[in-house]
Amino acid sequence: ALTERMGDAAFREKARDVAAALRSIIADNGGRTIEGPTLGDGVLAVFTSARQAIEAALACGEAGRHAGLPLHLGLHAGDVIRESDPDGRSNVYGGAVNIAARISGLSAPGEVLVSETVRSLARTSAGVAFEDRGEQPLKGVGEPVRVWAVVGGPRTENPEPTGSGA
Repeated sequence: ALTERMGDAAFREKARDVAAALRSIIADNGGRTIEGPTLGDGVLAVFTSARQAIEAALACGEAGRHAGLPLHLGLHAGDVIRESDPDGRSNVYGGAVNIAARISGLSAPGEVLVSETVRSLARTSAGVAFEDRGEQPLKGVGEPVRVWAVVGGPRTENPEPTGSGA
């Protein structure tokens, strides 16, 4: 719909600008953009931290909103196969990549969805809240995956210490 409204050239120019901003955000949050040949207008990145991935996804969503190109954002954590393509670009493959892509496809424009795996890894460190979206069947995945929406910004932490003592 955006291409129809803006025209091919204007959309492509704006999409290039957003993609450059996303690559910068990903790097700033400790991630690495994967430059595989089959991504189309998508961006794929890998992170070593679920918290950093969530922070990057939220910032990417904001960059897309600011540019008028709302993004569909999905995160999953798992093992990947790393490989260099014949043209020298690095790529990742495997079930975790497929699940992340399917979760991204479930998200509404501007929404960040994460798998149960990501929520479990980051639930106490990401400083955000999660809203349960239930188990979702994903194309090409044998079992449903529980999906959570990242909601709100960073939680306000209680500055007072908690716990019990004697």
